Amino acid sequence: MPASSSQRVLAINAADAATGRLATVWNDLREGVRLRELWLFLGWRDIRRHYQRSVLGPLWLTLSMGIMVAGLGILYSQIFKMDIREYLPFLAIGFIMWGFIGGTITASCNVFSSAAGSIRQIRLPLSVYVFQFVWSQLIAFGHNFVIYIIIAVLFGINPGFQVLLAVPALILMALNGMFCAMILGPLCARFRDIPMIIASIIQVAFFMTPILWSATQIPERAVFVNINPFYHFIEIARDPLLGQTGSLLNWLVCIGITIVMGVLALAFFSRFRARIAYWA
Repeated sequence: MPASSSQRVLAINAADAATGRLATVWNDLREGVRLRELWLFLGWRDIRRHYQRSVLGPLWLTLSMGIMVAGLGILYSQIFKMDIREYLPFLAIGFIMWGFIGGTITASCNVFSSAAGSIRQIRLPLSVYVFQFVWSQLIAFGHNFVIYIIIAVLFGINPGFQVLLAVPALILMALNGMFCAMILGPLCARFRDIPMIIASIIQVAFFMTPILWSATQIPERAVFVNINPFYHFIEIARDPLLGQTGSLLNWLVCIGITIVMGVLALAFFSRFRARIAYWA
C-alpha cells in the first residue's frame, strides 16, 4: 500500500475514533442529566456532611464571609477614601462572586480524585460527579448570597429589572465551572501537583482582579484589567446587582470564553475520560 494511502487510512481511523469518543461523552452527559435526582441529593449531602454536628451548619459560610466583608469594607473604605454606602455593596458582591468562581476552580481539581472509591465500585456516568460538584458549589453560593440581600436592605439598594441579568451571568459561571471540572478533574487526578499550582494562581488572581479595588481607579491601565477574564465575569454579575447592565465588552468576553472552554472541555474529556478510573 502506498505511503499516502496508509496515511489517509490512519487519518480516517483517528477521525472515527475521535468521533466515537465524542459520542460517548455526549451519552455520558445525557445520562448524567437523566440522573439529576441522584446528583441533586449528593450535592446537598456534601454540604450537610461538611458541617455535620455544627450549630449553624452551612450558615457558617455566610457568617465567616459576612465578617470578612464587614471588616474589610470598613478598613478599605477609609484607605480608598470612599463612601462606605458605595464601597461595601461593591466589595460584598465582588467577594461573593469570587467565592463562587475561585472556589469552583480550586475545588474542581478534586472532583474525580475525591470520588475515587465510587468511580471504581459503582458504574455511573462520570458527568454525575461533575454535576454533583457544580450543584454543591451553587448551594454554597446561595448561602453566601444572603450577605448581599442583607446589605441591599440595610443600604436601600434597588437594582430594578437589571437584577434579572444576574441570572444569565450565574449560568455562564456555572457552565464554566462544569467545563473546568471536565478539564482539571482528570488532569489533577493524573498529576497531583497541579492542585497546588492552581491554588497559588487563584490566590494571585484574587489581588489582580477588581474586588478590593475598582477598575476605575486605574483607567490608564485598562488593558491590564481587560485581559483578566475574572474581571469580566465579576462585572457581568456585580453590575446587575447594583442596578446597572454591565458593558457589552464584559458580556461578549464571557460568552466567548464559555464557548472556547466548552469546546476544550469536550475535547479533553472525550480524550481522557476512559483513564479517569485508573488515575483517580
